[in-house]
Amino acid sequence: MGRTSAEPVLRLRPRWRSPVIVFPALAAGPALLLAGVVEPSATALFSGFAATAVAARNLVILRRGVTEAWPDGLTNRLAGRQAEVAWEGVVRLVVVPTLFGRLVQAEERDGARISLAAPRSGLVMHSPGFGERLDELTRMPGGGRAPVPVHTPALGRIVVAYLVQTTLALAFVGAVIVALLT
Repeated sequence: MGRTSAEPVLRLRPRWRSPVIVFPALAAGPALLLAGVVEPSATALFSGFAATAVAARNLVILRRGVTEAWPDGLTNRLAGRQAEVAWEGVVRLVVVPTLFGRLVQAEERDGARISLAAPRSGLVMHSPGFGERLDELTRMPGGGRAPVPVHTPALGRIVVAYLVQTTLALAFVGAVIVALLT
């Protein structure tokens, strides 16, 4: 992509949630791993490993993740990988419900998707003003290009995602309690 300016028009980074949420979420994985080693438990080991891996990835994204919008395209760095896509190649922005929040992906003409570092809304990290930042991002294409359309999942998919998230969260909390009490 040929840059038309030295600085991006929009630079988005994920931010920490409240420490009341972040620290217990980040401490749960290692605590479960320890509990699974002290009192051998496959459930505690698996849950602890998974929670630690997710927490480590989130820390990398928080530290290094950035989405930059330029008049000619997007540059995105997420957990060490960097991707660039011209606005002409972006078909739409897709809001994806995740285990504990939402993220945005840029869908290219060939169907490939790039998960953006921001805007995000999740348990550990978020972008203040998720909707406003997403609207701002859709209007970024320069050179008289039309705004990028946004696709959000149907209400049924959102409800199912939240039910699955709630079930998994309760199962995780149950695994922590069982690991600590036995």
